[in-house]
Amino acid sequence: MSKRPIQVYLDGRDRAQLDGLARRLRCSKAEVVREAIRRWAVELTGQGDPLLQLVGGLDDPGVPADLSTRLDEYAVGGYRPARVAEPRPGGGTGK
Repeated sequence: MSKRPIQVYLDGRDRAQLDGLARRLRCSKAEVVREAIRRWAVELTGQGDPLLQLVGGLDDPGVPADLSTRLDEYAVGGYRPARVAEPRPGGGTGK
């Protein structure tokens, strides 16, 4: 991919932020700008980010309305242990 120059005017605050990010990330200022553009593109379009593509996925009418409160039941088919074993006195395992 060939790169072509672009000129950008920054005020003092933005320039200081750019300089600080480049130092912190140990990369060029140009790379910071390129990465910022890529991130904005993903954030605004939702393309390229698998997590953003999940947004709205639970709006399907086939998804149970109580999924968030009964997730365990749906995930394991309603399985619930009969009782939880209580710890033995003294913390031992009994072996």
